[in-house]
Amino acid sequence: MLSYGNRLRFAAAVAACTFVVPVYADAPAMTIMVSAGSLAKSNTVQPGTTSAGGVGTYIGSLSGTNGSSSIWNCNYNFSAASSALSATESGSVSLTNSSSASLAFALTISIPTQASGPMTGLFNGSVSAALITAAGTGGVGSMGQVGFSPLWVATTGTTQVNALFTNWATATRSTPGVTFIGSQSFGGSQPSFAVADFGSPLAITFNFILSAGATASFSTAFAGVGTPVPAPGAIAVLAMAGLGARRRRR
Repeated sequence: MLSYGNRLRFAAAVAACTFVVPVYADAPAMTIMVSAGSLAKSNTVQPGTTSAGGVGTYIGSLSGTNGSSSIWNCNYNFSAASSALSATESGSVSLTNSSSASLAFALTISIPTQASGPMTGLFNGSVSAALITAAGTGGVGSMGQVGFSPLWVATTGTTQVNALFTNWATATRSTPGVTFIGSQSFGGSQPSFAVADFGSPLAITFNFILSAGATASFSTAFAGVGTPVPAPGAIAVLAMAGLGARRRRR
């Protein structure tokens, strides 16, 4: 039978192991980084508005130039929130190659969490992608894979959570308009894809080659819920409780 002190420690250990429902506490600054060849630019974006539940909206644009020449232009419209035990980001982003040559892009959108201590995580995510071409290029354009890099990669801290469009065909157009590349997702409607880490930040990275004058457009979401890993002392108390329960049944 457990002593009073061990019962208290057992209750604390059980609380530490309980699945936590997402509760958002903050709309943190979002970081957007675009790199194309040797040119990289990062911007920290504060939420334009924040709801009573702590969800912020982030709407704006970011441009890259090489001297007086425009290289690319990025437009974004996102919602995001985070806390010590959960984080989410979702919205749309487009990037136009305004240079005169095809370029390989890496576009990363990330938010910090307040995660502390060892935590495991449950995650979900999705992405839809499209190629858009304009009359200025005669409608000619393409969007393709960068080597063997997935189109969409989600990370938590330094841990990769999952990747989507790991092998996809180059999309091409010869007239102005939109070519839908496809949609992929994982983890269901509520975070359920288990990963042994929940850290900071939560980030999405897009990798693609885009022809001159073309636009890559994405609709995406990524969310995670963290569960604290019980301290060794708490695990020992849980083991003692299990042993005591077995003895009583005998």
